[in-house]
Amino acid sequence: MTKDQTVDVDISKHPRSDGLQKGVNGGRYYNSNGGTVNLTSAWYPDPEGTYWKFTHTPKGGRIGKINKGYSNLSTITEFNNNDKKSASVFYWGQDYNYGNPLLIQLGEGGSSVYYITDNGTSWSKQGEISDSNLRKKLDERNCKRNGAHIVDISQKGNSGYTPYTCPGCSDNQKIKVSYDNGYSPSDYSYYTPFTHGSISFSVTSLKYNDYWQAGLPSLKDVKSITVYWYKTGSANPIIVTQFQQGGNKWFRRNTRDGNTWIEVSNTNALPSGTPPKLDLDLSKSSGITYFGGSTTGIGVAVRFCHIGDGYYRWQYSLKGGLFNVTRIRHENTQLSDITPPSEKLLSVSAYYSGYDLGNTIGPLSNLILVEVVTSETGTNPKYLYYQKENKDGTNWKELVRTEGGTGKQLVGEALKVLLVNLKEFKKTLSELKDLKAKLEELERLKTKSPESSTTTIAGSSVGSGLGGAGLGALAMWKGPSLLARLITRM
Repeated sequence: MTKDQTVDVDISKHPRSDGLQKGVNGGRYYNSNGGTVNLTSAWYPDPEGTYWKFTHTPKGGRIGKINKGYSNLSTITEFNNNDKKSASVFYWGQDYNYGNPLLIQLGEGGSSVYYITDNGTSWSKQGEISDSNLRKKLDERNCKRNGAHIVDISQKGNSGYTPYTCPGCSDNQKIKVSYDNGYSPSDYSYYTPFTHGSISFSVTSLKYNDYWQAGLPSLKDVKSITVYWYKTGSANPIIVTQFQQGGNKWFRRNTRDGNTWIEVSNTNALPSGTPPKLDLDLSKSSGITYFGGSTTGIGVAVRFCHIGDGYYRWQYSLKGGLFNVTRIRHENTQLSDITPPSEKLLSVSAYYSGYDLGNTIGPLSNLILVEVVTSETGTNPKYLYYQKENKDGTNWKELVRTEGGTGKQLVGEALKVLLVNLKEFKKTLSELKDLKAKLEELERLKTKSPESSTTTIAGSSVGSGLGGAGLGALAMWKGPSLLARLITRM
């Protein structure tokens, strides 16, 4: 595909669409006009994951048209610029059929151009949207397109019902809040927000005045949301969501003065706001739980996305709630030297390379990078990265970065370059292990036949197992000193 060849991007395509092809190095793509369009995914914001972002990128060519199925979105034209090399579409995470696109982004970074729609067909350019207000704009669109509102839990109302305007709506949708101080136990007062005139309603997210409350999930078709506050003292409040089908979920702040929450089993669970402790198994795509005040485990959110070129990310989090870890392992193998930080964590992510893993996590041999995000309050996160030091993946080491990059998140091309280098490093580790086996065999033969001076084993030169690319990748990291150390450790 030449750089001047154009393809049609189809924003109705998503990772579960029929007709997607599997790439040789993993990932999904679809064919268009004799060319190829790669499809990658991510969630936004991180780690709450309120929205899905699906990015369509022509391989080697450029965008000629943007369609939704068989319909051309003719009002979207900014892709004619050479710097608009991709088109991304955002959906609400609860829109499981991907029926209501919220926003289209052309390009990446500060030069991005955004379009919105009221009906999914006619799109208009929005010059005021940027990285700094993207979440706010998505929330507004979600109110309009999916009827999912924002609940401000600082609203307390009066006796009876007091309406207030949804912070995300442009059409002044009213939410009602009631007050009652007669709840038993008598330590609590409670407030119940719900939408006006609806049996059920949906919620994008919750906030307290201007502060987002992380760890509280998006809700679809919920009957009510009740906030329980202590009348006196500084004990943490509890939020209860009552679903239309009759089930309840309970959440409690897990820092006394912060804005992060975790799910608990009842009003008495973790009353001091203590973060749960997780035994984190990176081989699991689901089923990881923590103790929330009962013998029934509460699930940890596990998200998967393909980030391009056959690299995959699995993230483990409480959707913004804080937690600690007792250890980090892959099945029964503990990843030593990934020391669980003493500070609280927002998420742990595992990056894999190799074949298309689908919804199944790959073997430890394909795990090449681990990201640990720490935060004491849920804000100002610090990003730590760990790389493996041996082929078996039992020994890990924190990645040393330049002073300006320490603690910052690796994204985009910087992340891709690192993953490519680590994949080459993994290949070199494998070749070094083969070399060690050959050296041991040579030593055994020499011991058995001291007069033999051959350096060939089973027809293979001892050094033939190491390709130039592997040695180059090795030199990029630590050079001869690492080579000597690795051979002794294999």
